[in-house]
Amino acid sequence: MEIKEKKRLAVTVDKRHIVSIGERLYAESVDLLRELVNNAYDADASEVRVEVGPEKIVVSDNGTGMDLAGLEQYFIIGSNEKVVHARSPRFGRVRIGQFGIGKFASLAAASRFELITRHKDFSARVVFDKKAWEEAKDEWHLPCEILAPNPRDPQEGDGTAVILSELSKSFHVEDVERKLLESVPLKAPEFAVYLNGRRLY
Repeated sequence: MEIKEKKRLAVTVDKRHIVSIGERLYAESVDLLRELVNNAYDADASEVRVEVGPEKIVVSDNGTGMDLAGLEQYFIIGSNEKVVHARSPRFGRVRIGQFGIGKFASLAAASRFELITRHKDFSARVVFDKKAWEEAKDEWHLPCEILAPNPRDPQEGDGTAVILSELSKSFHVEDVERKLLESVPLKAPEFAVYLNGRRLY
């Protein structure tokens, strides 16, 4: 059979499916927090602080943070970055982060996902608003604000903070503690995790 013409067909995924797939992968809401803590471990953090409250959850670390290229990589679903670079640069940790879909899955538990990161002289904030993201239909870009250095805090170090707010599911401190004790490398050297100010062992 003779070929008359060749075309390319775009493969598209409805954004709602990304959220629902993530929700299935992270069957319990607390799995999202485990993934965020493990991401901090992969980023060579020596300290991670998880603050669980009724209105918002904050997971902050003192890892390497991300520059613009790192941020772009962070929001790629199914990236092989952690396969290609299987060990972290500072501590040589075997990286354990999984599918890269956790931040999308978080929209099943919170309507707003805010990430603030700093790497050397680069600092940025990405706001992932569920309603705005769904309304944008086929638009897959997220707003990213490049932040100016804080002159009042020149010693501010590298690291990343994720803030989940407008929660649609409840997070109980006891459940979060259980999940982190089960599935985070708390015994690893140079790694401490604090939950609402108390170190987990």
